[in-house]
Amino acid sequence: MPSHASPDRVRIADEDMVIEYVRQHAKLAEGASCIPNDWAYPTSFHLLLALGRRFTPAPGNDVVDMPERLCYSNAARYARAHRDEGLVYAEGFALIPAAPDVSLPHAWVVRPDGTVLDPTWNDAHGRAYIGVPVRDPRLWPGSGSGLLEDHQQVLPLLRNGFPRNALADLGRPLISDGA
Repeated sequence: MPSHASPDRVRIADEDMVIEYVRQHAKLAEGASCIPNDWAYPTSFHLLLALGRRFTPAPGNDVVDMPERLCYSNAARYARAHRDEGLVYAEGFALIPAAPDVSLPHAWVVRPDGTVLDPTWNDAHGRAYIGVPVRDPRLWPGSGSGLLEDHQQVLPLLRNGFPRNALADLGRPLISDGA
């Protein structure tokens, strides 16, 4: 993206890059998948494409001193502590701030306005966040791997979908205005 591009256009291009990464992995999994046809989603990549949302990194980051490499438990712990402020746990993929074009599985917190509060990447937000905002704290991870990474948690979601009202209506649709 040219340096004269607006910050919104750059952010959308970064988000589109993450979405394309998820699409490629979903397509790769289709040839190798032996998931029953009656499941809601063949893989977590398909789930993200169907239910995922775009989230805007907020300027500045007021969360500090949460352990690196523990994004799932950091985000869940922070969302639990601040539920009264309307914060919810979100999980999916983020384009990391330090490396060009590298998407990683990640978790963060979403404010009621749909902006990201990232308790793990304290010094710099990710450039793009694509994921599902999970309202129901019973689905938030306690420690270790994330909701979409933990087979015991993700398999029922792939088979049946999310329970009614488990997801929050936050963020923006995956299909951008320019798509």
